[in-house]
Amino acid sequence: MKFTCSKKELVEALNAATHAVAVKPQMPIQSGIYLKADGSTLELQANNFSLGIVAKIPVNTEEPGEIVVVGKFFQEIVKKLSGDTVTISYQSGESVVSIQSESAAFTLLAMNADDFPKVKSQDVLNSFKIKTSTFKNLIRKTSFSCASNDDARPIFTGCCLEINGNSVTMAATNAHRLAVMKETVPENLGEMKFIIPAVTLKDLARTADSSAPDSFVTVDCSAKNIAFTFDNVFMTSRLIEGQFPPYDRVIPPSSEIFATIKVAEFAAAVERVSIISKETEHNTIRFIFSNNGIDISSTSPEVGKVVEHVDAQIDGGELDISFNVQYISEILKVLDSETCRFAMTKPLAPVDVRETDNDNFIYIVTPVRTSN
Repeated sequence: MKFTCSKKELVEALNAATHAVAVKPQMPIQSGIYLKADGSTLELQANNFSLGIVAKIPVNTEEPGEIVVVGKFFQEIVKKLSGDTVTISYQSGESVVSIQSESAAFTLLAMNADDFPKVKSQDVLNSFKIKTSTFKNLIRKTSFSCASNDDARPIFTGCCLEINGNSVTMAATNAHRLAVMKETVPENLGEMKFIIPAVTLKDLARTADSSAPDSFVTVDCSAKNIAFTFDNVFMTSRLIEGQFPPYDRVIPPSSEIFATIKVAEFAAAVERVSIISKETEHNTIRFIFSNNGIDISSTSPEVGKVVEHVDAQIDGGELDISFNVQYISEILKVLDSETCRFAMTKPLAPVDVRETDNDNFIYIVTPVRTSN
């Protein structure tokens, strides 16, 4: 096997594929990236059995062939090459792959391509296309609310994607907070519902960052797997089995106290207060909503105390309420409007956070009990 390709295109393909390289491989082959050069195309694959990714780039192939190289080192080497092009070669029967670019020449141990678990397409039960920018926005607005790890309740590590006609809704929760984003698309996409691992969706969003604004993602779903095709990338992942909780029931039907706040000013104040709150036992931040605005504070016996004041329009009364600071700072990072609205009832009741100009996005967060 021997081929030459653009370093830039190879780096982009590796950035996509390495998300599926096993971090703690059960077998050495799972730590590898499969390379297959044939004609004008190089195919790269990585597969950890939960997530599989295929990326393709144009190459000039002198000798077709296939091989597997250790993904971590291969990506690091290619990124640091100084030339604009990369030549990769492998002679059948040898144990190493050669990588050359300008004056640099590397060799990496090779693994047998026949042993690699190839990424396979699944039987498709449902299929639809959605604008890449729309799908990325659904992910950005919700996936941060998932649990990072919950072996007992895996559904909380995924996002529920629900489609009804031209309405596409994505929801995520870790049982302490909930994010729901709804988008309307021009086409009728039918009806379907499934839970996708948040790590898969985040990888998809990062990989699709360079996609054109008018590009589309094709989504194919089988009984237990889901696949995404966009640009030169094919990504397949297991679905999470189980029943996603009825999130509509979590949204408070009414509220008594409303605060309209400037997002940038509020986010900066929360970030400063978090310096102290991160040193508290439960990462707690306190808000006192009153006619004068919002007093934000946190106290750590070992470090000190901080108090910030932010101007806000408060309607309906006063409220003293506390949160895990992470649950507030993370929502403020994904708000797109200049102002947001907190709708509240009492100190321990769920709070409804929305952008003032977008009712399609809802964030519900549960306060924490404190001794204050």
